[in-house]
Order: sequence, then structure tokens, then C-alpha cells
Amino acid sequence: MKFAVMSLGCRLNTAEIQSLSTALQEAGHELTDRDNACLHIINSCGVTAASERKTRRLLYRSIECARPGIKIILTGCCAETQRREGSIYYISNDYKYLIPDIVSDWSLFERIETRGASRFAFKPAKRSSKTRINIKIQDGCDNFCTYCVIPIVRGAPVSRPLSAVLDELRELADAGYKEFLLTGVCIGSYSYDGQGLPYLLEKLLLVPGNFRVHLSSISPLAVDEHIADILQHPKMVKHLSLSLQSGSGRILEKMNRGYSPSAYMEKLELVRKKNQTFNFTTDIIVGFPGETDDDFAATLELVRSAGFSHVHIFRYSPRPGTKAAQMTDRVPEHVKSARGKILSRQCAAQKKKYYESFQERESVFLSEGAKNGVSRGFNEYYVPVESNTVLPANEFFRIRTRFSEKRSILTGDVL
Repeated sequence: MKFAVMSLGCRLNTAEIQSLSTALQEAGHELTDRDNACLHIINSCGVTAASERKTRRLLYRSIECARPGIKIILTGCCAETQRREGSIYYISNDYKYLIPDIVSDWSLFERIETRGASRFAFKPAKRSSKTRINIKIQDGCDNFCTYCVIPIVRGAPVSRPLSAVLDELRELADAGYKEFLLTGVCIGSYSYDGQGLPYLLEKLLLVPGNFRVHLSSISPLAVDEHIADILQHPKMVKHLSLSLQSGSGRILEKMNRGYSPSAYMEKLELVRKKNQTFNFTTDIIVGFPGETDDDFAATLELVRSAGFSHVHIFRYSPRPGTKAAQMTDRVPEHVKSARGKILSRQCAAQKKKYYESFQERESVFLSEGAKNGVSRGFNEYYVPVESNTVLPANEFFRIRTRFSEKRSILTGDVL
């Protein structure tokens, strides 16, 4: 069967759909575009009202282009229960892993819950990349930030057995992969048999082989001295997306984030006192209910002090079912837009400054292959690098870099 995949949302959602795509292809099905597919798989995101609207648009487009006999699977966070509406099959995250089996035997859908729920029964996503690959270690969250619906749609935190994570990394390392991105909803809360994320990382780093380990977005609450030490290991990517959301203590409290601006900065310093070049990126919500000009100014100042190389900027939109959606002190859309543009300009200047710090420096570059005589990849600080030397994919190279202001990347010469 020819199938097409449309996916929205977070790194975790991406990891899961990449695994399903791999399993379907290994079962003999062909990945193609929407117009030529007999099956459309929509991997939905429900974290914001905007993402739900995008999901509905994808569904409508699939319905509109549907030919006789076509089937549509809607899974992810907008599919809370199993049900069927004509040719549309809704499959929740708990049973998402069964999609390859269902495609091979559609009668399984009618008895899907007899197979048992699982958040971790996914195969390695070997067909998603030749170099960097996701490994899911955790799911769910119970932080209940006031703007976030994830604890409702993904449920309480659950962690994958350490042995299963180790087995997958070993399998992927043996298959030649060189970078492993650990992902989940809240990976900082990883806990299995009384052991947390630091213990898991230490075990993974002991696996033989020439590879590196990268952490996906993590809460500042998870960063301590132990984590800071582990991040200095030669096999660790020197980058963290350390979620901030606001630089105002008052807004952080309204968001129920569990830390203050000063506590957040202390986490950065824990790491930077061991490696001043360490790359931090973050997420910021502008226009949260009640955000004043002073609150936004505090965010700008913290972003400046933190020296982030990149900031994912989100304009707040109310998500039904969250506490923030009931807050009445809304920020006008034009104010959100203006603040977003101001923050974006500041972040562009900071990215330039950070990238310039690699001028005429040596770093380790993981090539993702060459096209038109240019090799592309990332160094160990997760900074994009290009070289005019044609290099094989999935190999590490020492490289001396320069900053290309015109393209906002590093260029370099292999040593």
C-alpha cells in the first residue's frame, strides 16, 4: 500500500511517526506524497488551539482529495479515543504503535484494545535519517503549567526501562548511526527503578562506539551539578534547549513554571562555569495573559543576559481546558505581534554573536552528506556547518570554522 504522512507538533511526535513510517516501509508499504497515497496518516498536535486548527485543515484536505477506497488515520494528541467515522480511523497515542499492524489487517482496529496500551513499543526509526536519530525515553507530564494541555492529552509521566533504551542505542550504534537525540515530553523527569536521567546518561555513554548523545528540550528544574558534569563528556552534544517561557518572575508564577528568573540563570551558570561556549537555546511565550511592558522588558533583559543562540518564539493563544484560557487579562494581538518582532530582532543579533565565537576555531563536525559540492552538518555545539569539501555522510571530521554573516552559518575547512 502507498501511504503518506502528515505530522505536526513536538520532537516526540516526530520520533513516533518516524518509527511508524520505518515499520510500514519494512513491511513492504511505500512512502509517497498525499496525491498518490491510498492511506493518509495524520499525526496530530493538540498543544495549542492553533495546532488543533492545523490538524483539522490537514484532515479536511485529506477528505477533499480522497479517492474511492482511500483510508485516513488520525492519531496523536487530537485522537483521545479509538473510533471510526467512515473511512477515518481515530487512534490514540496509547495505541499508535499498532498502526503498522492495523494497516496489514484492518479488522484489528475493532479489537485494538485487546492488544494492550503502550507508549514505548516503537521500532527504531532507521528510515528517518542516516546520521541523527531519535530515541524515545519518556512520555507524559504532571507539571500542569497553566497554559499547557499536555498533562491532559499525554497523561502522567512514564519512563521507558533503562535496558530497553540501552538495547536500542546499541542496535542503532551497530547500524552505524552517530548521533542519538533523547526525546520525550519531559525527559528531565525520567525515572525508572529509582534511577533518573543522570544514571541513564552515564550508562548510555559507556556503550562502546564513536557517537554522540543529544538531549531534547528539558526543564531547568532538571539541571543540577550532576547533569552539568555529564554534559562535559566528549560524547555529549554541548547544547541544551532549556525551556524558559518568560523572563518575568510574576508571569512565571502565573504560568506555574516552578522556578524564578534568578534560579533559571543559576542553572545556566552551573553549566557555563564548566564550558563557557556551551550553546543554550530556549522557548519564549509572548503575550501571556497579564504580561505588561515591564514583564516583557524583563524577558528581553534575561534573554540578553543568557546569551541564547536561538529562541523559539510563540505568541500566546488560549488552549481550552487550561487555567490560562480562563484568565481575563488578555494581551491584544497587535501587542503580541510587536513584542514577538522585537524579541526576534534581538535573538538574531545574539545568534550572530554566538556564531562569531567560532571564528577560526576547531570543532568536530558530523557530516550529513554532500550536495552540489557542499557538505552540511552540525558541530558538537549543534551549530550548522558547511564545507566546500565533499565529505561522506555519517562521519566525524575535525574542522576549522569561520562565520558567514550573509548565510548565518559556519563554514569551514577540514583539517
